[in-house]
Amino acid sequence: MPFLVKPLLAAMANALFPARCLGCRQLFHRQAARAKEDGSEKSDAGRALADYFCPVCSGQWTAVASPLCSRCGMVFKSRVGPDHFCGRCLERPGTFTRARAAGAYDGTLQLAIQALKFKGHTHLANPLGRLLYATYRHYWLDGDIDLIAPVPLHRRRFRRRGFNQALLLVKAWPLSGEVVMVRDLLARNRPTPPQTGLDRRQRRINIKNAFGVSRPGESVGKRVLLVDDVLTTGATAEACATALLKDGAKRVDVLTLARA
Repeated sequence: MPFLVKPLLAAMANALFPARCLGCRQLFHRQAARAKEDGSEKSDAGRALADYFCPVCSGQWTAVASPLCSRCGMVFKSRVGPDHFCGRCLERPGTFTRARAAGAYDGTLQLAIQALKFKGHTHLANPLGRLLYATYRHYWLDGDIDLIAPVPLHRRRFRRRGFNQALLLVKAWPLSGEVVMVRDLLARNRPTPPQTGLDRRQRRINIKNAFGVSRPGESVGKRVLLVDDVLTTGATAEACATALLKDGAKRVDVLTLARA
């Protein structure tokens, strides 16, 4: 029967050509891993990455959950109590209104982001993008956001890498007509050394005045959601938000896959 051909071929391919886990590098069967994730209570990341990580590795990540900082989204070590501002946000509120992430920058999620970003595994953009979209729908209601803007790369880094991972994560989102994704709302005006290894102060100095708007007036009166892969100290998000607020944006929120 024709409708049985596709599942049969998929099962045969899965049996003959098992996948290699991006974490432990062991071979595993995707179909069995997917079935195990679908029947478990694991979070969205495990299910999203079930085709690329074995059942053991796909569960090795930490979801972001309350209690966390109401503004920057940092998860508190204490796992009791309500959300509240962390000490740093109380002392230095910054420019963006709030930031949220799907998970901590560790385990499987970290490996998946690094594989996408540094090893060219662009096929991971689809499952990671679905995870990011689920996080967006969890924290923002209909009517909360007007524009979605991926954090841009400088043209030199874009040429070297061949893609902007932030854009890949959002380009397939099923957005309604009320929310618009503007891929070039921001521009990176100058190349900056990688932020890796820099402390908070060094990151802020490194990224200062590195961003500007490429569509002046586009964000006037709009609620903008910045999207990136990882939020570490928030220096990049602050610089982007500063540029957008100067252009007239009403508010700027931040969404990332991971929170360092």
